Amino acid sequence: MEIRRGDRNQSYYAGGVGTYDNDYHDTYWTSWLVPMIVLANVAMFVVIMFVNNCPKNHGDCVAKFLRRLSFQPLRQNPLFGPSSSTLEKLGALEWDKIVHQNQSWRLFTCIWLHAGVIHLLANMLSLVFIGIRLEQQFGFCKNLSSK
Repeated sequence: MEIRRGDRNQSYYAGGVGTYDNDYHDTYWTSWLVPMIVLANVAMFVVIMFVNNCPKNHGDCVAKFLRRLSFQPLRQNPLFGPSSSTLEKLGALEWDKIVHQNQSWRLFTCIWLHAGVIHLLANMLSLVFIGIRLEQQFGFCKNLSSK
């Protein structure tokens, strides 16, 4: 008997080769959670840049054509993003404020903050390439939809 690689209905035992019926369903899983997280992160970055309002607060901005959404000067933020004071105001992770001022909410909000476009792109590309594959393999709704 010829044993082929990738044959899903063959089982390999010490005593020989046997077949079994495993009721295996190879269904295609459409990822929805990871794209929603990416959209939420991009939307949050737009909100961060709106709150930052570089032209009003600093004047010397990068990409002035974006008006209120323009970036801080590169000497302040080389990642093309908001000022550190804007990130701090919106919930950046600061140990002293979490421990001594009981601002534990910063543990959650810091997840959604990005220091700039480069930081956002790096995180979202990593999330898309790794996250979608993981969601396709281990998605929690996958088991519900296959029954």
